[in-house]
Amino acid sequence: MPDPTSSSQPRIFFSTGELSGEMHAAHLLLHIQQVRQAAGLPPVIAEANGSAKLRAAGASIVNDVATWSELGIIRNLFKAAFFSQVVQRTLQHILAGGFDMVVLVDNRFLNLNLARLLRQRGFSGKIVYYVSPVRWESCYDPAELQRSLQNPRFAMIRQYCDLAIPIYPVSLDAYLQLGIPHVYPGHPICQLARPVLDDASFQQLIGEDTESLANSLIVGVMPGSRRGEIADIAPEVFRAVALLQEACREAPDLPRIIALAPVAHPELRQAMLDAARKGGLEELTLVDSEYRYDMMTRSALMIVKSGTGLHECMILGIPAVMCYRVHPALAWIGRHLMKFSMPFYGFPNLLANRAVVPELIQEDCNHRKIVELASSLLFEPGERETMLREFDALRELVCKPDPLGTAARAVNDLLG
Repeated sequence: MPDPTSSSQPRIFFSTGELSGEMHAAHLLLHIQQVRQAAGLPPVIAEANGSAKLRAAGASIVNDVATWSELGIIRNLFKAAFFSQVVQRTLQHILAGGFDMVVLVDNRFLNLNLARLLRQRGFSGKIVYYVSPVRWESCYDPAELQRSLQNPRFAMIRQYCDLAIPIYPVSLDAYLQLGIPHVYPGHPICQLARPVLDDASFQQLIGEDTESLANSLIVGVMPGSRRGEIADIAPEVFRAVALLQEACREAPDLPRIIALAPVAHPELRQAMLDAARKGGLEELTLVDSEYRYDMMTRSALMIVKSGTGLHECMILGIPAVMCYRVHPALAWIGRHLMKFSMPFYGFPNLLANRAVVPELIQEDCNHRKIVELASSLLFEPGERETMLREFDALRELVCKPDPLGTAARAVNDLLG
């Protein structure tokens, strides 16, 4: 057995900026350790800007991202000074820590800045970008490739990183034409999205029995993994679910609606309960995030924020309604100052370049429209079946064999 205190153990720092990226980092770390164990190599020593999932995967946490991750590009502009301090603290820690590799995960504003500063300060270790940046415009704009070839994000990856690992089949032409060393392993959620509980254990988890579940439909709610998302999105979503529950109670021929929601991090539990109370939802069961796939695979419908949750719905084949909103002032800045506009925002819609999943953005993200769309997907078989057929086709684009193993082997090969 390798000596866990051996100085031959490589040291890796994982830089994440929020909880969904931290989830990707944690699974990558676990698979790196598996690859090394299978090869008879000592495990890596990992430290990270992360949270509970990376800690459970064996990393020492330097900064807990659950305390400072925020919603989207625009809101982060108002915390630029704070994130600048995060980058500086992380930079000093890496330079003083004798790390052999830094793995950047998603969050390009934080991580490309960190990569630049590391190289400028003489860091000679390897830099890997996992869930590396793409340009979603390439899904619908034929002219985007030429713009991508001039885009600073790709130039910085080529200049500062030794390997990029994109997980989407997007911007791969730009990576290839720019000569950026990269591996496309496919989407890791194709490998991860598996329930862990049998029916009896799941029933015990949510406090229901077989008979009650047989006469009920589960509606899963995932309004986000950041405090800002929960504050901006969850009350309207929870209000919609409360109205669905009320309508089904009043109609004897309709099933009961059971509302379930996973909690991305224990510190967000109270924020979820507060949002449910604000939305008038009294019947809500919260489950730990480790059981999210048990909840999703048993749900008749998911109401989710754009992002990882919607990726999971597509891959698992669960009908979904996508909701996204920010504070009106931030929306105004995005529309009028940053000129931020795309024909679609949800992952399935961007890949297909058409409206596969209904998107309720900003003013449209209200309880009335959510109820209307949710009711159709719950009780109109034709609409459900059409969406699920689209999901089947899209999975062919993003799912490849053993994506985490492929990424972990690429990282381990780079460690030498």
